Amino acid sequence: MAAFLNALKSDIANRIVAFLMDKFSEVATPTTEGMRLHDLQRLLLRVGVIVEEAEGRYITNPLMAYQLNILRKEMYRGYLTLDNLRIHGNEELKAKDHDVSNSFALSKFNPAKRLFFSAGNKHVGKDIHQVLDNLNNIMVDMSEFVTTLSNYPPLYRQPYSMHFYVGKCMFGRQMEVDRVIDFLMQTENPIMKNVGVLPIVGPAFVGKSTLVAHIYNAERVRNHFSRIVVLTGDEINYENLQTTLKDRGLTMHQGNALGHNNRLLTIIEFSEDVDELVWNMLYSSASGCFGTGSKIIITSRSNRIINFGTTQALVLNFLPLEAYWYFFKIITFGSVDSNDHPELESIAMNMAREMNGSFFAANISSDFLRNNLTVQYWTMQLTKFKAYIQRNISLFGEHPIALLQKNKHTGCLIYNNDRFLVYSQYLTCVANDNNVPAITVDDLRSGSLKCEREFDMLLWKSHILPYKSYVVRCMTEKKLQ
Repeated sequence: MAAFLNALKSDIANRIVAFLMDKFSEVATPTTEGMRLHDLQRLLLRVGVIVEEAEGRYITNPLMAYQLNILRKEMYRGYLTLDNLRIHGNEELKAKDHDVSNSFALSKFNPAKRLFFSAGNKHVGKDIHQVLDNLNNIMVDMSEFVTTLSNYPPLYRQPYSMHFYVGKCMFGRQMEVDRVIDFLMQTENPIMKNVGVLPIVGPAFVGKSTLVAHIYNAERVRNHFSRIVVLTGDEINYENLQTTLKDRGLTMHQGNALGHNNRLLTIIEFSEDVDELVWNMLYSSASGCFGTGSKIIITSRSNRIINFGTTQALVLNFLPLEAYWYFFKIITFGSVDSNDHPELESIAMNMAREMNGSFFAANISSDFLRNNLTVQYWTMQLTKFKAYIQRNISLFGEHPIALLQKNKHTGCLIYNNDRFLVYSQYLTCVANDNNVPAITVDDLRSGSLKCEREFDMLLWKSHILPYKSYVVRCMTEKKLQ
């Protein structure tokens, strides 16, 4: 009997040793996926340096701008792949550590914390391999691109950290800016009296006004036009169109523009559909009173304005997840390295996937997440955000951000301690302290807001042109019932 027990103990000990040796072997021997991950990290650092250097240069060559845009998109895709796999890898390691500690009561120290993959995950190898191939193929052609960069003058600005720069610039629209400016700079045949028209179409809050504001504030554009005016559809007097085009609207720039005293740029923002007959009347008036080389940009949520252009319309869509995640991660973590907070990074990615590419949602969420970098707080905010989404879907059948993007006047709720506020109307106004309400979304989030009446609330002030304040009119859900 004693011999049997000794043999059993020896067998158990051998099994434990064999198990630990297998675990140590997994740690000590890097997997193919782990080596590819390391290669991807190094390659993304190189790509990031090139992109940062290029974005600090005034590039006028359209082919180089196009090449930069491709590189930028692949960089975003690479970071999404890297972060996504790392998050899942950390969760997998955490689960394994839990299993091992329960079975053998081993130390929490695990030298595998920086190895993120298991050899059996076939999708991991495929994803990394594809991203690496794309980036390596692009980098093959980058030597000439990098050499040529030095021929372009730098954009003079103060040294910055990436999170300061990304949060205070128009993100992800470089190609669109170049295309619109190219249209504005095109010379017109002096015999032709027609005014060039560029339609810009996209859903609410996609960034149409932001794009246009950055364009009309560009030095090249201001030097090219003697006057730049922004009009809304509501300001147009169809009984006296020429007076409307000459005297109404907000003048954004007034100058000589190299002696072209009547070369005008007019931006017309339509919030509603425009009848084709009405547009033809407006366009005829513009052609009669605008000087040679004048241009019109029209913006709307309606696709009907596409037919009003003299050139192909620019259709704005929300950013793909790759670029959106890059943006949200940088403005949310700020100067903190997200790699040091894998659990927070996982929560942030879950939130980003629910935001449908909305800049508006990203900026609001990042403001309060950045001020409290704890797992408990971020988990609570994610739980509230998901409850907020489900409440909207159950009441109105749509995601709240989808309701916002469609500019519906009701249906968007803010959730706080089981209390709901319903937007009855969306308002936006140019940032002006005299018009901005004192009640803010932070008051609601902190629980200090006690309103039993209809009230206006400031959701967010934009830090970039055109510096809008986003205001909503609210009432309690109980009041609506």
